[in-house]
Amino acid sequence: MNEFLIHFFSGLLVVFSLASTLMAGYSLSNKFRLRGVRLHWRAGKLMGYPLFATVFLLLIGLLSITSVFILQDSLHSPVFLGYFWMGTMWFISSYLSSKHYITDHGIVKNINDPAQTIPWYHIVDYVEHPTDQGILYMFSYSQPNSHEQEHFNQLRIEVPHSYTSKFNRIISLKLHIKVDETVVPKINWKDLQS
Repeated sequence: MNEFLIHFFSGLLVVFSLASTLMAGYSLSNKFRLRGVRLHWRAGKLMGYPLFATVFLLLIGLLSITSVFILQDSLHSPVFLGYFWMGTMWFISSYLSSKHYITDHGIVKNINDPAQTIPWYHIVDYVEHPTDQGILYMFSYSQPNSHEQEHFNQLRIEVPHSYTSKFNRIISLKLHIKVDETVVPKINWKDLQS
């Protein structure tokens, strides 16, 4: 039974290491595919870094250093190296997906989730709300659903103080021109009342 558990958990470590490597590769390829990036910043919960991936990597790093270098435990070195590799790949993937990218084509809140990529032409309105860390922007955007009807969603992005002036310039170029060019339709009040 002991040997079975050792093989089972070793196999599990290999599977998770491969999965985290694939996820990190996918995140890197998504990052390199982005075109026209004008602005980006870290948006994780731990001083801009992803919380769980950072804590896991630091903890595994400390345990690995303690076990391999201080205690000279060469028997478990491959296991700790596997966990360290998995933690590093998880950190890379989480770090890249938690960054916000502002491109010529739109806002990318998460490069691994296409639903959080909003083209500028879908945005119909936005609201600014100051916070302690910066300004929270709430963008309302339209998205056609499967029934050919317009569906409105909201995207929230907190822009740090150091990026607000650049972000406002991009918004004024991308959104205010669109708003200024729109023509207010004439409303037939008699038809609405009947």
